[in-house]
Amino acid sequence: MPDRPLPASVRWLRALLYLSGGLTLLIALSMLMLTGISAYELGYNAMASLPGVAQILLAVFIRRNGRVVFWSILAVEALLCLYALLTLGGDGRWTQLILPAVILVLLLRPTARAFFLR
Repeated sequence: MPDRPLPASVRWLRALLYLSGGLTLLIALSMLMLTGISAYELGYNAMASLPGVAQILLAVFIRRNGRVVFWSILAVEALLCLYALLTLGGDGRWTQLILPAVILVLLLRPTARAFFLR
């Protein structure tokens, strides 16, 4: 497969996937350090870090630019948006919605769709 350059929206998409995944893993690690290591905390933080791991893996596989990568990014980010909307409650967690929404907007741009779905 020839190495063609990534469109600008896909480059930003990839950077934001790395950023979001890295922040998720960093938060899970810091919570583990703050609360101490117990079986419950280890399991809870392992489950909380799964979206971050998925985002980093999807960022790595962006170069493969296939339908599977496109639909996987769409599914992960849509689930993260849905989770952020469902957990809004009264404590104002609007900031959790920003990165997944921006990633979805970049993914659904015509240049990104053409890159993934060609």
